[in-house]
Amino acid sequence: MAVKRYNRICALLLALLLAGGTAGCAKEEQTVKTEKEEITLWYYWSQSYDKKELANLVNGFNRIQDEIEVSTQYVPDEDFKKRLALSMADGNMPDLALVDSSDFHYLHAMEPFSDLTGEIEGLEEYLPEVKEACSVDGRMMGLPYGMNCTVLYYNKKIMDAHGAKVPETWRELYDTAVKLSADGHCGFALPAVQSEESVYSFLPLLWSMGGGVDSLDSSESRQAFQLLRRLTESGAMSRQTISLTEGDLLQQFVEGNIAMMVNSTTMIDSIRDASPYLKYGVTTLPAADDGTRISVLGGEVFGVTKGAHQDAAVKFLRYVSDKDRMVSYMERSAYMAPRQDVLENQYAEDPLKRSMIEIVKSARTREFSVEWPYISRVLTDAMGEAIIGEKTEDEILGEAAERMAEIRRGHL
Repeated sequence: MAVKRYNRICALLLALLLAGGTAGCAKEEQTVKTEKEEITLWYYWSQSYDKKELANLVNGFNRIQDEIEVSTQYVPDEDFKKRLALSMADGNMPDLALVDSSDFHYLHAMEPFSDLTGEIEGLEEYLPEVKEACSVDGRMMGLPYGMNCTVLYYNKKIMDAHGAKVPETWRELYDTAVKLSADGHCGFALPAVQSEESVYSFLPLLWSMGGGVDSLDSSESRQAFQLLRRLTESGAMSRQTISLTEGDLLQQFVEGNIAMMVNSTTMIDSIRDASPYLKYGVTTLPAADDGTRISVLGGEVFGVTKGAHQDAAVKFLRYVSDKDRMVSYMERSAYMAPRQDVLENQYAEDPLKRSMIEIVKSARTREFSVEWPYISRVLTDAMGEAIIGEKTEDEILGEAAERMAEIRRGHL
């Protein structure tokens, strides 16, 4: 009996050990299954609405599957391009980067992004203008996120108080800005800080005058820079604009310190958030004397880094590009959808934002080239010098034209 009892105890102990071992293996296997592949997304948006919608997309993707975990890292706009370029140089890039469409080709030339051709469904529905920003030799090397364009914002209360009308031409804008420059506010402003957003705001003026980046010392281009100087010399625009971003101008606008400003369509939601009862309007930019009205198309592009996590990054972009999902998040966003089949029905219940879809039809694209960041710097330098007024126009535009010629000759 004792022997039988001993044998039963041994058998039970052996069963417990085997069960424990099996449980341990199962537990270990379960841990492996729930461990997610981590990928990082860099972005530079500073406006709360943009950040919120990106966070919603990321959180939504992280919740619906258990294989990939996307985390985001905010890098200030003024440092973004430099930090991303440095990360490319040292081989420590993020897995995903949301970059300005005008910078995509420059960054891609430094370290090619992953080819997304054939990886994303529905690309044929994306507008040709937005696809151009991230197309290289006919291949889709990025995925457009959304569109915006430059427009004119005006404070209705200030306009009414001075008996002013919304200017139809740049000549009228100067006269109106001078008229509105009283009672502690400036009549007009546009960003002139050394940043792409300043070029984005200035190019419509340059183009509508008949000027261009390769003819900065022409009589047509001269008119655009002369207007900046005249506005500041008259006091209608503060020289402080050389240090103000789009976000800074927005804050000055909602506080009533600026009567009119050139800014992005994406600022509408931010104005509503910052000052819900502000009476303001948004309209097309002024025209040249011949009636030419031009805006600039802007937007962002997702780039995927080559490497161990590129497949996971592509899966996130498939989530973002899904048509039904895009209908939902673009309706809440400050951007216009890059897909025609989504854009055509966007903002049906928001007349102001819906009107922006008509304005964007007249928007021109910037040059998508490796040289563009250098060209952009020449333009912002010339803008700043015209506003400060210490150099003559001949000096400013002569130097700018020579620098541009050097860029075109490949002497970056």
